[in-house]
Amino acid sequence: MTFRISKGVAAYTREVFVVTLLFTFLGARTAFPEGTGENWAPISIVNQSPTQLLFLQPTPDRADILPKGQGSIKLNTTITNTLISQKSAHYGATIDMELVRTSLEMDYGVMSRLELGLSLPVSHYYAGFMDKPIAEVERMAGKIRAIRDDEEPNRFAYVVKKDDKVFISGSKNSTGIGDLVLKAKIKIRDEGNILPGLSTRLSVKLPTGDNDRAFTSGQVDWGLGLLMQKNMNKINAYLNANVIFPGDAFDDVGIVLRKFYTFMLGTGYSFTPRLSAMAQINWITKPFKDTGLEILDRRIFDLLIGVTYHTENSIFVQVGGVEDIFDSCEAGADFTFFLNAGLNF
Repeated sequence: MTFRISKGVAAYTREVFVVTLLFTFLGARTAFPEGTGENWAPISIVNQSPTQLLFLQPTPDRADILPKGQGSIKLNTTITNTLISQKSAHYGATIDMELVRTSLEMDYGVMSRLELGLSLPVSHYYAGFMDKPIAEVERMAGKIRAIRDDEEPNRFAYVVKKDDKVFISGSKNSTGIGDLVLKAKIKIRDEGNILPGLSTRLSVKLPTGDNDRAFTSGQVDWGLGLLMQKNMNKINAYLNANVIFPGDAFDDVGIVLRKFYTFMLGTGYSFTPRLSAMAQINWITKPFKDTGLEILDRRIFDLLIGVTYHTENSIFVQVGGVEDIFDSCEAGADFTFFLNAGLNF
């Protein structure tokens, strides 16, 4: 069985590979004082459903604050396959595509209890190459979706409509930057022998993406969150809870958005000081309501599994996957693979 990757995604993948190599090479020369390295942290991947990426989604994070004068930089790269076709009385959505998304994440400790950060993604939409492998896996598991079984090869579609008026639409083989997110994290309480560490976080999304090509909602979003963390020998536990207030996007077609929520529960195990595994469940509600489409209305449960390796030069590499669980199959992306790299300075 042979799979062909489009020239656009191949070029994009090469660029990401080259940037990651350069990033790693430069990072290998960055000294980081012993004892000040970043602790193990949750998998910093948000839900990759194309319609959900239009809005602010605070990345899963630990409660710890970077020490004053120290920072971190990460490149989070995901490949996501989505196949959805749904229709209700007034709404319709067809999404058959793959998405390669790389997000630059930077954080810096400006005070002993204050950390500032930003994130800026670049995305590429294309027809994809994972459709056949996913169909084969579903077939072997005896749970192949009818839409997957009937899917046309190399098809691309990304259209969401209300009463035949398109309000979200993406183009095949298009690449663009997404929305700039600014964030501030404040430590409320240090971790104790029994009580977990606690921080709060404010995030603001600025619409720097292209609205016409579905890289943004076109509005400012903001959110508030609480982050908790507890370390127990080789086991780390994390909990994040966020509320997001989206801007008035799509009001030209009579759509009223609502505040929505994200919740993350994760645990990690350190096999060695350099190698760990992480598992977490992300729960996400939607800013849309009463559309009759699961892709817009239904909340999502995501299971994330990842393995992280830290080098002695303060570099880390993390690989893993994301799968929707429970009854989230028709509410978001099918499968996401991620490769993250980062360093402390």
